[in-house]
Amino acid sequence: MKTVKFIFTVMALLWLLITTLVMLPIAIVLLLALLKSKKHYAEWILFLFASIAALGIYPISFCYRIIKWKGFLNYLRQLSLSIDISGNIVAGELLNDNFITSNSKHKFGVVQETISDNLGENERDETLSVFGKRFTNLLGVIDFNHAQKSIVADK
Repeated sequence: MKTVKFIFTVMALLWLLITTLVMLPIAIVLLLALLKSKKHYAEWILFLFASIAALGIYPISFCYRIIKWKGFLNYLRQLSLSIDISGNIVAGELLNDNFITSNSKHKFGVVQETISDNLGENERDETLSVFGKRFTNLLGVIDFNHAQKSIVADK
């Protein structure tokens, strides 16, 4: 197991180096945006660092968890939930404009809520657009009534 850990550590560092080199041109483009919003430089730097770290270490870490296997299925469920919550934040505006009607009370992009939760609430309130209904139906093929089952009571 020590050999596997060593190999994965070396691979992670190599992957991180490659990702950093690939992200450099993107960082230069983002630098122009940074110059425009000088007051908010910390947010841009943190975003860039988080992006580089995520692109660099996530694939290696995922492969490592597969090899270890212990608790992998629980890890997969937690990872899916995390991606769902992140996706809700990242794509919130896009989903609001395309998946729900303008009179919806349940908007996407809320921190700590999943896309599925918002789809379920909007399906229940009948405020899904045509695209929202189609997407919800697609999820229903994979997991019957997924959106309805994902509804979490709001505080």
